[in-house]
Amino acid sequence: MVEFTPVYDDATARSLGGEFARLQGECYVDHAGATLYSDTQIRNVGADLHSSLYANPHSIGIGSSLTQDIIERTRYRILSHFNTSPDEYSVIFTSGATASLKIIADGFRFGTDQTAFTRAGSFVYVQDNHTSVLGMRDVVAGRGAEVICLGHDQAFRTLGERTCRRDPDERQGGNSLFVYSAQCNFSGLKYPLKWIGAAHAGALSALAGGPSTRWYVLLDAAGFAPTNNLDLSVFKPDFVCLSFYKMFGYPTGIGALLVRNASADVLEKVYYGGGTVDVALSSERFHRKRQALCQRFEDGTVPFLSIASLRHGFEILSRLTMEQISRHVFSLARTLHHSLLTLHHCNGKPVVKLYSDSDYEDRDSQGGIVSFNLIRSNGEYVGYMEVVNMAALFKIHLRTGCFCNPGACQRHLSLSTKEILQNYEAGYTCGGAADLLNGKPTGAVRISFGYMSTIKDVQTVLLMITKCFVDEPCIRRLPQWWESRKSGVNENHKHFYNSNILDHSIPRITSDEKNNRNDNKSESLGRIMNSVNYNKANAQMSKCTVRRLFVYPIKSCGAHEIADSWNLNSKGLEYDREWMIMTSSGTCLTQKHHTNLCLLKPVILREQKIMKLTYPGMPAIEVPLENTYEKSVEHPVCQSRVCESRVQGIDCGPEASEWLSLALGKPNLRLIRQSHGRQKKGLDKTELSFSSQAQYLAVNEASVSWLVDRVSEDLDFEKDTAVHRFRGNIIVEGCEAFDEMQWKRVRIGNNNFKVNGPCTRCQMICIDQTTGRKTVEPLRTLAEEFHGKLRFGIYLTRLESTQGTLKIGDHVYYFSTDHF
Repeated sequence: MVEFTPVYDDATARSLGGEFARLQGECYVDHAGATLYSDTQIRNVGADLHSSLYANPHSIGIGSSLTQDIIERTRYRILSHFNTSPDEYSVIFTSGATASLKIIADGFRFGTDQTAFTRAGSFVYVQDNHTSVLGMRDVVAGRGAEVICLGHDQAFRTLGERTCRRDPDERQGGNSLFVYSAQCNFSGLKYPLKWIGAAHAGALSALAGGPSTRWYVLLDAAGFAPTNNLDLSVFKPDFVCLSFYKMFGYPTGIGALLVRNASADVLEKVYYGGGTVDVALSSERFHRKRQALCQRFEDGTVPFLSIASLRHGFEILSRLTMEQISRHVFSLARTLHHSLLTLHHCNGKPVVKLYSDSDYEDRDSQGGIVSFNLIRSNGEYVGYMEVVNMAALFKIHLRTGCFCNPGACQRHLSLSTKEILQNYEAGYTCGGAADLLNGKPTGAVRISFGYMSTIKDVQTVLLMITKCFVDEPCIRRLPQWWESRKSGVNENHKHFYNSNILDHSIPRITSDEKNNRNDNKSESLGRIMNSVNYNKANAQMSKCTVRRLFVYPIKSCGAHEIADSWNLNSKGLEYDREWMIMTSSGTCLTQKHHTNLCLLKPVILREQKIMKLTYPGMPAIEVPLENTYEKSVEHPVCQSRVCESRVQGIDCGPEASEWLSLALGKPNLRLIRQSHGRQKKGLDKTELSFSSQAQYLAVNEASVSWLVDRVSEDLDFEKDTAVHRFRGNIIVEGCEAFDEMQWKRVRIGNNNFKVNGPCTRCQMICIDQTTGRKTVEPLRTLAEEFHGKLRFGIYLTRLESTQGTLKIGDHVYYFSTDHF
């Protein structure tokens, strides 16, 4: 790892460690998404609410007076933090930065008056903006404004020009608005605050054309303010939007719009809610809005308890200076960036494609964000969903995708508009799992730091990458272009920064290189599949048989192995995922977050009509198999969600609840039994239990053996129990490896099944089902061998709705078409 230069002294580091003790064993690096609240902050909030009586500020009385007072003092506190005062700026409380942007979109007056001869001004925004800024376009266009997108390089050129193009005395047009982010939430680039003055001076007038207009600036500071000093006594945007949870974690759902008082007259308000008028008539369309700007725009009752809590967040931030915080997150980002830059596979190819607009040497131009994609030794990209799964094994909390910044994403990933639309047609959506299309990434991995981040977070991220994605032995060196890079700045940025835009592109892999790569490895999945001849006949006289059968009575808990035969019902194998464990908040407990669930072993004793639950160190408990529970105080109906579907069940009672809570070490756990089957979403109305995707999961024993043979000699990986990691219901033997990936229809015994498709795997296959320990295998090898396609096993749906039976030794017949 590149040497890290600490910013905090030892006492500060120890103090912060105590404030965030809950991060022990966790690596949280998504501060650009939401930072974390401190222990002292929450204790103070709780003590404040416990000891104070805050009433509705619109009421009249002692409690409401106290509330009004704390609201006004909080406004002063906010302005003081940004080095300004109520004489120059007003604070409008909103639900967040997005709501602040919407206020400006709805209320900014682009025309100077209502006459037909007045030309409306322009709405200009930088390409690298948040989706919420893009959402302003249709609103302002509907109000007559010309909408102009300013490209990244074009913005630096245009706003770097020294000449002023506007003569205020000759102004004939309306009002124009320039919107940009102080810090890009994709790359961490800090856009120059000097642009504010340049825009006011008319630097953008040439873009708009026509008569000169008065220019206003809306600064999106939601991503900048948490780790940087925004000095409004020096830089004076007309409007600033903020989200406080990004600054100090709590409370959520509250932000602010700062409005420069000299610019307030350009905002108009049509709708009005409670508390925003001095008088209103019900019988006639007459009202008079309040004079104070904040009172006109804060419709209804403000979230006064949240506002009262803000001061405790500012108190925590005040223990450090924003200068210290800025230096700290930059030092962490610089260390990570430079360390990733040095990583190379054993063949000398880079491990990481970095997306940046700076060289991470100048804090004035770069914030605490590092975005990248990983690259295999053969030049193929690693999908970010694969990174998410591996990161979960290391308890790393990060962000992937485009981060609600489609413009920056498109620019850095070099995606054309046509490619983006084609990706959408192929299934890509914002926040979706389609991470690679035609071999190119649709998004990136983002690491972002906050004021409480540590060098250990950097080390953990680097450990995950080197252990899971580097072909060893790892080579650490700086690329040649870095060593020979020019000093100074990019031509378009030279008025603002002492850094240059870097080209992190990687060489194209030629077709010959692709054909020759991995010659020393065993044949790939595609070659195995091609070796299977499916053209001889539609129905194959299969040599496959059912080797083992498993049911998982309690979702995400241990398996019950079937010794001979088992009944099938309309939902799948009888008792499979019939129960689930629910937390006090109504969420389903899963192994993804609680690996010890695999040690909870249900044993089905059909003759005794009981399910026996066992857990290490606990006496067994029995649960009746007959669904005799009825809705009552002791057995209430409970609701939860499984894979975005609402599910419903009956509580199995306090005895099971107490046993589960003691065994798993979590209070108020409940054992829920499904009251009736749920239907799968979409056109397929198959009835399901609490299973995630389908009624059955079939796993080919030969495929498991093939994969296990390729797992590196990881001492933590027990190969003999590998089949249990895939949690299949039906384990087949006698087939060639990955035969099952070509099946369309399957007949097992007297039962006919359709194949729903392959099972997409996540970090759960890295949990040893016999010990509960996490390993990086076999997910790492699965991803490496199949180039990020994390698919293993196939989902089945039974075509008959009548009762049936599966038994060990049943012959398996497969069909390569959709018809038997």
